[in-house]
This record gives sequence, structure tokens and C-alpha cells, in this order.
Amino acid sequence: MSVLDPKRTFRNLKKKGFQEAKTKSSDHKQLEFYHNNLLVSRTKISHNSQELENYLIRQMSVQCELTKDQFIDFAKCPLSKEEYLEILDSQGFLN
Repeated sequence: MSVLDPKRTFRNLKKKGFQEAKTKSSDHKQLEFYHNNLLVSRTKISHNSQELENYLIRQMSVQCELTKDQFIDFAKCPLSKEEYLEILDSQGFLN
């Protein structure tokens, strides 16, 4: 069972190009990823400080167009922004 720290995940996603969405939510932080000024993916993280467990990790991975294992690597930093762009490109999301 995988667990991610939500604050660390939020920081790491921002380091890799995700931006806080302009639309605000009272219960979630919303993040968006743009490439060449086009919205490619978006995800959200709860404001509470509960750890991200399997269900939420899976939901976030789908929102980011990654497998669960790829998302865990992305959130923990072994997967770089460049590698993320390669994955998105190979799946046809950057065309």
C-alpha cells in the first residue's frame, strides 16, 4: 500500500510545472498543467493534511494521465517534468 504526503506532493507537482488553478475551492487545492499555453491535465489535493492513500493516488494518477506507479514516481521526484512530457506525448496528449 502506497502513501504520499499531500504537502510534499503539492510542492513537487508545482516544481514540475503544475500551477494553482485560478478557480478556488473551499475543500481542495486545484492544480493545472499547461504545455504551449494549452491545458493538458489537472488534479486536486484536499486541504486537510491526511496522507494520500491508494484510492486518492489512483484518482490523481488518472487525472494526470499516468499509471499509479508513474504518478508515485512523479510525486516523489524520480520522474522528471521532461519524462512526464514524453509520456504525455507518447499518449497523444501534446498533439
